[in-house]
Amino acid sequence: MKQSNTPEEYLAPEKPSKSEIKRRLEARQYLAEEISQMPDKWKQMPIPERLLDALKETPNVRSHGGIRRHIQYLGKIMGAMSEEEVDGIKQALIGIVGPKKASKMKI
Repeated sequence: MKQSNTPEEYLAPEKPSKSEIKRRLEARQYLAEEISQMPDKWKQMPIPERLLDALKETPNVRSHGGIRRHIQYLGKIMGAMSEEEVDGIKQALIGIVGPKKASKMKI
């Protein structure tokens, strides 16, 4: 039995693919990594309290595997944030480092 495509089906918002979700979360992880390397600039960014607490733990992590896991944890926290919050942090970071240097980052 063949189904007809109604105009409502075309207008329905399509959910993002798994690849798109993964790219979005990976970009947030890169952003978290960049932010974690500039502790003196955190006060200039609109960072939520939960992320700020995790960022303050970053200097205490010493081992290579621990650093990798901590960056993944920061990315997980940022993954739960709204798109507006992430865009605000990204724009603040671009304002701090400048657009030329920000274009070289993986954010």
